[in-house]
Amino acid sequence: MAERKSRVDGERTRGKILAAAEREFAEKGYELASVREISRRAGVNMALANRYFGSKEELYRVVARRLFGDLGAPMAALAEKATDETSWRAAVREWVDDFLFMTLPTEPAQELCAALFRHEVTHPTKFHAEFLHDFGKPVYDALRNLLAHVLSDETQLELWTTSVWAQVSVYALADKTWHASFRPEGVGVRAWAEEVRDHICATLFASVNFPRKSPRR
Repeated sequence: MAERKSRVDGERTRGKILAAAEREFAEKGYELASVREISRRAGVNMALANRYFGSKEELYRVVARRLFGDLGAPMAALAEKATDETSWRAAVREWVDDFLFMTLPTEPAQELCAALFRHEVTHPTKFHAEFLHDFGKPVYDALRNLLAHVLSDETQLELWTTSVWAQVSVYALADKTWHASFRPEGVGVRAWAEEVRDHICATLFASVNFPRKSPRR
C-alpha cells in the first residue's frame, strides 16, 4: 500500500512539474524559462524537479512531445481516404481544419501548443531540427501527399503545398491579440476559422482539378 501511495504521489508531483513547465516554456520560450521558476509554479524544490527530469533540456523535450504529441498521425492517414474527388476535397478540408483548430486560442492545451510552436519558429532552439523532423514534417508531408493526388508537376506540387502551409501557419504564429485583429467584429474564433478554411479550400479547388479517369474502351 505504501509503495502504491508513493508511486501515485510521484506521478502527481511529476504532473505538477510538467504542467508548470508547459506554462513557463509557452510564455517565455526555452532560453528565458528557468527550472527555478518552474519549480516555484509547481510548488516543489529545484532538486525534486531535477530528480524527475534531470535537466532543463530534458524537461523541454518532454514538454514539447507532450504538447505536440502525435499531431501528424491523424493527418498522415488523410491521403488514403482520398479515393475520388469528393473524398479528396473532404480530406483537404479536414487537414486545413485540423491545423487551424490546433492553433485556436480557445482551449488551454491548444493555446500552449500554439505558443510553443511560435517560440520554436521565431527563436529556434537546439531542438529545432529534431522537432521539425518529428512533428512538423509529418504534418507537411500529409498535405503534400494529399495534393500529389492532383498535381504531378513537382514544382507546382511544392508551390501549392508551401502556399497552403503558409496560410494556415499565419494563425499558428499569431497570439490572442493578433487572432482578434484577424477577425471581423462580432465573429467568434471557431466561426472565423471555418471561414478561413473554406476560403483556403475554395481557392485551391478552383485552381486544381482532380484527375478524371479515362473512359473504358
